[in-house]
Amino acid sequence: MDKAKDRDRQPRYRYSTEIQQMMFVFGEVQDPLPETTMLIEDIVRSQVIEIIVLAAAQAQRRGSRFVAAEDFIFLIRHDRNKVLRLREYLSWKDVRKKVKEREDAGDEIIDDENADKPERTTKVKIRLSWELANMFSDNMVDDDEDEDEDILEAQSDALKRLKDADEVTKQMTRDEYVHYSECRQASFTFRKSKRFREWANMATYLDTKLNDEIIDILGFLTFEMVSKVTEMALKIKRDLEKAASEAQYVADGASAAPALSPPAADAADRPPKRQRGANSQPVGISLFSGPPTARTPVEVQHVQEAFRRLQRAPQPIRNFKGGLVRTRISLI
Repeated sequence: MDKAKDRDRQPRYRYSTEIQQMMFVFGEVQDPLPETTMLIEDIVRSQVIEIIVLAAAQAQRRGSRFVAAEDFIFLIRHDRNKVLRLREYLSWKDVRKKVKEREDAGDEIIDDENADKPERTTKVKIRLSWELANMFSDNMVDDDEDEDEDILEAQSDALKRLKDADEVTKQMTRDEYVHYSECRQASFTFRKSKRFREWANMATYLDTKLNDEIIDILGFLTFEMVSKVTEMALKIKRDLEKAASEAQYVADGASAAPALSPPAADAADRPPKRQRGANSQPVGISLFSGPPTARTPVEVQHVQEAFRRLQRAPQPIRNFKGGLVRTRISLI
């Protein structure tokens, strides 16, 4: 009874700061609207609960009481790029864990017998049970070329994000860059595993406690969720602003249009189509227009539309007699 009262007293939104930092890294303004961050936190929490419930059901199908990391990876198996990035993340996490253990033990980090080998040989390759190659591991030899291709494909999105971050930080001052670097380290789970378990209310949906590796996987997935929602919301906001600017430009041009002139004179004074397109002013810019206004933050309607688009998926026709078909929540 006391635990239930304590849970009711706890604030519902615990990751507003982390979400603000993530959104800023993904292209949003430095101070997003509070209602926007709260909506994104609600979306991420619902997605995390959905993932936990589906992973528990998957573990039950395997006949296991405990949820494994493979159960979570199985849920996102259709998104190959995300699976590759997650496997790369887990591999390097295992490397860092081993190095830290050896540093705590006081051992030498570099062995003489393995000094001439590349660093990637120390990485643990995350094997998935449903992959065809892993079913015949005794009869097949690992192909290093395929592994290298997977690594390059997993790093392509990371390199793109690093390139975008480099473009953003070129004009930053030192203090702005320090703040941006701190925002890039925002996480739902890093050194916050207890808060994350209480926030997702895992005890209600699971009989056993999830280990630290699964918490790290959920932290990776929550980061991806905020990224997708924010980038989609920014795209919707830009499209709406562009459409409104074009409509305003057309309306201003129509109101300022002169009286109709004779067809011959009008045709003589009108420049060719190609020349008119080249000399025309950009949309929303004129000789007497003021300076560009500051960027406005993403609004709740943009986030709602972004979530709707991310949930939209073609559904097969299962009921030819009419009626509604119940659909599941799509994982972001």
